[in-house]
Amino acid sequence: MKKKVENSAGVSENFENCFKKLEKILSKLENDIDEYPLEDIIKNYKEGLDLIKLCREKMKDAELRIEKISTEEDI
Repeated sequence: MKKKVENSAGVSENFENCFKKLEKILSKLENDIDEYPLEDIIKNYKEGLDLIKLCREKMKDAELRIEKISTEEDI
């Protein structure tokens, strides 16, 4: 079962889609930056930061769940 995360617009997305969007934004910023106006670059940068935050939150949640499972197994 894939967990959902909410983006800044409140739309629920799964972790994998968020990560793929982040990779796409990073690729644009690294490789195609000359093709975009400054405002688009800033918009993409902001969206990338939002996606990083969502991905980190989901990873932290997964780590806590794994720790809980591990702790329960030690009993």
